[in-house]
Amino acid sequence: MPYICIHTECPSPRSRHGFDIVMSPWIRVLLIAFNWVLFHIGSGFVTHHIPKRFFDHDTSLFRTREFEDEGRFYRRHLLIHRWKDLLPEAGAVFAGGFAKRSFLAAGRGDREYIERFIAETRRAELTHWLPIVLSVTFFLWNPIAIAVWMPVYAVLTNLPFILVQRANRPRLQRLAARR
Repeated sequence: MPYICIHTECPSPRSRHGFDIVMSPWIRVLLIAFNWVLFHIGSGFVTHHIPKRFFDHDTSLFRTREFEDEGRFYRRHLLIHRWKDLLPEAGAVFAGGFAKRSFLAAGRGDREYIERFIAETRRAELTHWLPIVLSVTFFLWNPIAIAVWMPVYAVLTNLPFILVQRANRPRLQRLAARR
């Protein structure tokens, strides 16, 4: 049975932060898995409900950095064009969502469609930053030896998606500027 030890001297030698939650390893694994599912689906749900106007303009998070060379960095050095299509696309999971898998031929010349696509790359990027930020919550209820791996997992599973959004957005912005 799990219990919480909130004393400075816990019976567990793993406690470094003043308290520890002691539980069966199997329960811990299930809780970690449940939390990751919650973080991933929850971040998509939350960002889906943020009004589009929030994503209409670059902010400090979304603006293209100089080293990115208008997105060319990702193509030249990370060969993103070779592996980006292997990633799952879940933009349309929630009602009214926007699938970003392909640039629809019918919408290519439509500036409004391109602007929506650009906004959705920002939404997708934020969706993948949130689990990385939330990964620090694992330090609240896990031993340090387990908790340190949670941000690593978060970065490894979300960074590829962030990079794809950051690679595509400048290309779309150049296209929109020509329309």
